[in-house]
Amino acid sequence: MLTNIFILFSFSLNLVYSASIPGTTVNCNNDTTCASCPAVSAPFQWVVSSNLCKISDCAAGNIPTTGLSDLFCTSCAAITNGSYANIAGSLCVNTPSSCSNFTGTWTDAQCQLCSSTLYVNALGTKCVAISQSCNSSSNMTDQICNLCNGGTGKIYASYDQTKCVSSSQSCFSGSGWKDGDCQICNQTNNSYASSDQTKCVNSTQPCNSVQGWTDSDCNLCSPNTFANVLRNKCVSSSQSCSSVSGWLDSDCQACNSSTYFASGDGSSCVQSGISCNSISGWTDTACGKCFPNNKKYAVADGTSCVASSISCSSNSGWTDNDCSLCTPTSPFAVIGGGKCVASSQPCNSNSGWSDSDCGLCYPSSPYSNSDGTKCVASTMSCTSASGWDNNNCALCNPSTPYATADKTNCVNSTISCNSTSGWTDQNCDLCYPSQPYATSNGKSCVASSQPCDSKSNWTDPDCALCNPNQPYASGDANSCVAASKSCGSTADWTDDNCKSCTPAQPYATIDGTACVDSSQSCKAQSKWTDNDCSLCDPSRPYANSQQTGCVDPSIQCVGRNPTQAAQIWTDSDCAACYQTGYRASSDGSSCVNCNATSGMTNAACGLCYGTDDGDNQYANAQGACVSVDCTQSSGWVDQDCLTCDSSTPYASNDGSSCYATTYSKILKFYLILLICLLI
Repeated sequence: MLTNIFILFSFSLNLVYSASIPGTTVNCNNDTTCASCPAVSAPFQWVVSSNLCKISDCAAGNIPTTGLSDLFCTSCAAITNGSYANIAGSLCVNTPSSCSNFTGTWTDAQCQLCSSTLYVNALGTKCVAISQSCNSSSNMTDQICNLCNGGTGKIYASYDQTKCVSSSQSCFSGSGWKDGDCQICNQTNNSYASSDQTKCVNSTQPCNSVQGWTDSDCNLCSPNTFANVLRNKCVSSSQSCSSVSGWLDSDCQACNSSTYFASGDGSSCVQSGISCNSISGWTDTACGKCFPNNKKYAVADGTSCVASSISCSSNSGWTDNDCSLCTPTSPFAVIGGGKCVASSQPCNSNSGWSDSDCGLCYPSSPYSNSDGTKCVASTMSCTSASGWDNNNCALCNPSTPYATADKTNCVNSTISCNSTSGWTDQNCDLCYPSQPYATSNGKSCVASSQPCDSKSNWTDPDCALCNPNQPYASGDANSCVAASKSCGSTADWTDDNCKSCTPAQPYATIDGTACVDSSQSCKAQSKWTDNDCSLCDPSRPYANSQQTGCVDPSIQCVGRNPTQAAQIWTDSDCAACYQTGYRASSDGSSCVNCNATSGMTNAACGLCYGTDDGDNQYANAQGACVSVDCTQSSGWVDQDCLTCDSSTPYASNDGSSCYATTYSKILKFYLILLICLLI
């Protein structure tokens, strides 16, 4: 078995050896060791041959599809059919020279062998990376043309992109155009650079021409322009210079010269000297130019032209119509037509007169009467607000022949406004509008808020005006009274003022803030009742127990029924109803005078002073409160005896009682008595 395997291996080795194809020699950068030759993949390898290099066996394996080099392809050209590697190094190709170092003459097909993105340049000397052939007749771009022609000569695509041309700039530029470039890029002699050199246009003549212009060429060379009247340039008018309507001053001056203006109806251009739209500077000549068929005269102030029948500078022959046209501010002719005046109505009117109109139309009667029916010779305007006298009142308005007291108006009063008696409300209202009522004695007029004979709604100011001797309104406002202060006062009331102002409430409260209907003066010192207290002194609504004043307990002091739970006495009520120092008894049935020095009981003393040791909780023989229990049956000492009863100031020897004298004195008494008996 081993013998057979060896025989088969030997056979195979001989077969391979017999198919070996050595490569031709190449120069690897003059490196005789072949170390500088491009790398090759196994089983291929470089070997030295006659101081040059070659692939030892080009048939050693399949030709690689990556990493191929020009030297490998040249060495193995016998089996690769190409002496140069393509750009990707994936195939050996048969080209005039290396795909990376062009020499010789190339074609598109040969360039495509190197790479599908390469085409031969216009001279056929090398391949360039462009999107289509340099011989294409469409879709040419500046980039393609520049690469095809090596950056010189025909480096720009024509405007229709069918060829490369030798213009001085791109045929797609937005500025800098010249006639020559336009004709090269558009391949016609009728293409010219626009006036602003931003594009090419198909005008009939160059855009820098100085004659022969038409609207069409102007619009091409300079959009939105028209040929002027002399056709020597294009102008920026809003319409053609051959128009017969719609003219503007700016168009007339653009199409002609600065001395031309649009006529008044805009149908033509005229040399009027000023714009036909002017609002000043008008003359009859200018008006005749601008408005030859109607408004041929300039108004007096030169602000417009009008269709008057005479020149506005005339000195006679005036009518209202011509005045209103020539001098709108003086629209009416005076009688006789000598001039125009600025009255508000014709000078022959019989109504609607004003002072200004009278002064213009009738200087000798310069003021309009009150109803505007005629002009009068008063010394002042009939609309004056001051300075009136009877004469002027009679002229201006005979129905109101008297001047008011302040001379501000005319009125139809029945007496002179400077009278000192006989005044009535009606005459006061006319003569003294701000003082419309006659006083009670009819001697003057006053500014009261109501008539002085009113029976209600009186106020202090009205009383002071109408009846100075009774200057205050009564409390019910039905009359005026001679009180010393206002009946509306809220302080300092006196009984006298209360009786004057409010007879039904004749007394002033304790604090003097109001009048009340108490049964006696609030200054009384006795006979107080709860009702009077609640009226005179609301903060202390109850009479005290002695009825000498008012106090503020929880309920009334007088007539209290302590058998009712709600009316039992409390310490605070006792203090209020009697005086400080009174306290309620423990059952609330009465008040105890803790200030008393007699009549006290142990219970009362305990209530007033407490029951702790040392408190004055006991009553002595005189009814005063002391700190000694005067009912004790032992422990008496002289001091306690004296405290409890000054008439028995001495304690017995056994401390069981108090005596009026000491025990030693008693012995002496009995001893003396015994001696006397013995004698």
